[in-house]
Amino acid sequence: MSRKVRSRLDSRSRRDVLKAAGTAALATSASVVLGGSAPAAQQGAPAIRTNTQAGRRIRSFIKFDREIPSMQPVTLRALTGRMVAIRTEAAQTCYSSVGQVLMPSANAPQNIGVVGHGGVGIVEAIGPEVFAVQVGDRVVVNFHAACGWCYNCVKSRSDQCVNQGGGSQQIPAGDTADGRPVFSGTSGMTEVMIVNQEKCVPVFTDVSSVELSMLTCVGNAGLGLATTKCPVEIGSDVVVFGCGPVGLSAIQGARIKGAARIIAVEPIRYRRDLALKLGATDGVDPNQYTARSPIPGGAGISGDMFKDALVDHLREMCKGKTDRSFAGGGRVGPDHVIEAVGGDYGGVKPSEVSGPDPTGLTVLSQIWQLCSSTGTSVSCSIGYPAGSVVQISATNWADGAKHFWGGTCGGTNARRDVPRYVRLMEAGKLDMKSLAARTFPLAQTTEAYRVAMNRTVVATVVTPNA
Repeated sequence: MSRKVRSRLDSRSRRDVLKAAGTAALATSASVVLGGSAPAAQQGAPAIRTNTQAGRRIRSFIKFDREIPSMQPVTLRALTGRMVAIRTEAAQTCYSSVGQVLMPSANAPQNIGVVGHGGVGIVEAIGPEVFAVQVGDRVVVNFHAACGWCYNCVKSRSDQCVNQGGGSQQIPAGDTADGRPVFSGTSGMTEVMIVNQEKCVPVFTDVSSVELSMLTCVGNAGLGLATTKCPVEIGSDVVVFGCGPVGLSAIQGARIKGAARIIAVEPIRYRRDLALKLGATDGVDPNQYTARSPIPGGAGISGDMFKDALVDHLREMCKGKTDRSFAGGGRVGPDHVIEAVGGDYGGVKPSEVSGPDPTGLTVLSQIWQLCSSTGTSVSCSIGYPAGSVVQISATNWADGAKHFWGGTCGGTNARRDVPRYVRLMEAGKLDMKSLAARTFPLAQTTEAYRVAMNRTVVATVVTPNA
């Protein structure tokens, strides 16, 4: 082979090579169906017909006993059904996994599973029933995917899909060195993700995979809260509690929707500063307004159950220029409140400063109390202590006009919304680069989660094949 030809081949991207192989294999498959024969050079293409994944050895960060997860060799099985093999380029370390990763578990998991909430990568092979993606496609693998057929999906709550994306991944993706089955699900902490096609959204963009990885879980959640379930109108006031990757995504969503004032409530200084850069108009430290006490005799006319210094301060910030009801006045509190705080998940205490309530329960009461009488509050946090309750005035709850939406992905439909978010990123209207602050190789996955837990940066990303 000449030096010029070799140079030209070397310059081709892995994606181009895979696409060419996939196209050749598809053509070969069609030829065989029509009674033709496949040229020998095409019979090894990693596509539908050949499915060369069986026996392939990879490294995966897996949880398989009560101890913390560890890096283990996994031997892949052949792809079946709608399974897709994806060479992982980037995967974000979701904060809700820090307890699972950094602390021993009380009980061993039911199945050996790969850790992670999705990722971004290149399709290397597909199962015989796959039709939505092709070999060589770049895809975003979403933690919240949709089958499109269940009751929740057809009711426009695909983020709450009953089937978790076509039945999740109940077929083992591979086996450990001692022969135990490994389930992949939507896990990105691995060299190769094995997922159902329902969890994959093809993206046709030059945006970096590290930035795109912020969309797989946290970005979709925050953007969904602000743009899907919370009806942010042009010129409205929005308060966002929490400026982690979910809250900062929500702040950008509120800005994109046209909110006039966006108040970021966050105890960590650098996160408040970043919120101002990304679209917030004001930043508030909740640790400066911690006084809170029950109102004697129960809720008053406003429905407040507590005298709360933070709520009072935020209401004052959102106070209208007139209180004359026939001149458009009379609103008390912001139009919309978005909660993206949660607690110190898994009982792991961060090294950075925490908010007034490490459980995150107080905020759930505050967002309801703060929201205007006809406004909307939305929440997406998880991991509260067992048996936790939130106290709200029954009259205000039953006979009021406030709206509340819950759900960990805020109503996002990944197949509909991810392409929208990518276009906003391409247009410079959505900044995920500032959120993805540090990258780590696969061998340092535990450290990546530790940094995410300590909140010294907004978010960390693992790049398994960098």
